Amino acid sequence: MPLRQPLSSKSKTKKPASPARAGILILAAACAAAAMSAGPQTARAIVIATPAPPPRVEPASTPTGTPNSTVLPLNSSLFFVLDDTISSHSKPGTVVRAHLRDPIVLEGITVARAGDPVNIEITQASAAQVGGVDGTVEIYFESLPLASGKTLPLSTPTARINPHMSAGQESTRGITDTVGDIFIPGHLLYHMLRKGGDVTLRPGTVIRARTAATVGVSRGAVAVSTPAPFVTSEDAPHPAFSVSPIYTPPGYHSPTPKPSPSVHVTPTP
Repeated sequence: MPLRQPLSSKSKTKKPASPARAGILILAAACAAAAMSAGPQTARAIVIATPAPPPRVEPASTPTGTPNSTVLPLNSSLFFVLDDTISSHSKPGTVVRAHLRDPIVLEGITVARAGDPVNIEITQASAAQVGGVDGTVEIYFESLPLASGKTLPLSTPTARINPHMSAGQESTRGITDTVGDIFIPGHLLYHMLRKGGDVTLRPGTVIRARTAATVGVSRGAVAVSTPAPFVTSEDAPHPAFSVSPIYTPPGYHSPTPKPSPSVHVTPTP
């Protein structure tokens, strides 16, 4: 039976070490030598200071104006909360109820209390139609009753309410419809018969209005001052005296002046 001879060391093949592995080993050896030469040291912990989050401030109902202010300027914003629904399916002339969200305080006097009612009239309403026509609503704010018995006229920043859609959304919808009409069979018919969006503002919605007059407090009395009429350069001036006509109207006869009494002069002696 033939005996097996052990393999010699020359017959074993060794794989050469890769340059990356050799570099890692050299770096590890250098770090170990540096640690041994430095001697024992106390380990130090690295502390990273994390900034504390800012305190969260809850929104609160703040009065319009400040206790030290005496005037609420023209075109000041007032916020109202709807008690009824504003819809593009409403009939013109419908009155929608709302109430003031924040009180109006001037010089420590509450001019209008939070919750004071106001009426909003729907002047025009148009429901959505096929063909991508959106519904619209036009509203008008009635005057706000004040605590002193006077009324504050209001104006509407946006009298015409449309379905909320940004410019990017409108552009995306237009591009999508164009691509669909080209590549999707029957999409053009769907595009033509698609119904637009309706306007629906439910109770609890906050809507903004502007003051159409200036509210002031003087010596405890509340005064509401409406602005002067807007005068353009084409308006005729209003003089304080009557202007003579440019021409004599037909049929006009100037009155005959009456003779004045003659004065007799007596000679002086």
